[in-house]
This record gives sequence, C-alpha cells and structure tokens, in this order.
Amino acid sequence: MMKVKLGVTSVQVGYTDDELRIKVLGYIDAQSDGVGFRDICDNVLTFAEDEGRIAPGGNDQYQWMQLDRADILRINRILCDEIRGGRLLIDFDVTHYRAADTYFIRP
Repeated sequence: MMKVKLGVTSVQVGYTDDELRIKVLGYIDAQSDGVGFRDICDNVLTFAEDEGRIAPGGNDQYQWMQLDRADILRINRILCDEIRGGRLLIDFDVTHYRAADTYFIRP
C-alpha cells in the first residue's frame, strides 16, 4: 500500500560518497556560470528520485522533499575538498546572482 506523506520530508539519498561526489561535481561542471548550494542539493535530490535512490525507498510518496542533514554535510565536505584543492571558488559577488545563496565557480 502506497503512503503519501504530506509536508516537507527530509530524505537520504542512497549514494556512496564517491557516487555523490560524481553527481555534485558533474552538476557544477555542467554549469557555464556559478551554481548555488541549494541548486546543487536540489539537483542531487532530483537525480536520486529519478534513479530510485531515495533511501530507504519503498512505496512512500512525498509531497515535498529536502535532503537530510547528513547528506547536506556530505555535500559540504565535497565542496570543501574542492576549495582546498584550488579546484573550486566561492563567488562572493552576491550582486551577480538573483537568489540569496552561496555560489561556487570553477577558477
């Protein structure tokens, strides 16, 4: 029996750390301009839903989903590793983007 959960539900994605890194960096690389943190999280969630990788899965359906805090922290670590390695920059020019978010760009 399928359940529909109303409201916002925090969900985890069933990606390994390496798979998540590929999703995050692939999305950043596909953008011609900076990409916001919220956009990255939403994109990961969309991929996971399309690929049936929402954990634990099952027959539940959700009105609204957001990434679980543990997965958000995993994405933070990926971005921090890229920044430390000089492969990613934080774009501090908040006037360049329409949304109030933290944006990342490739150097």
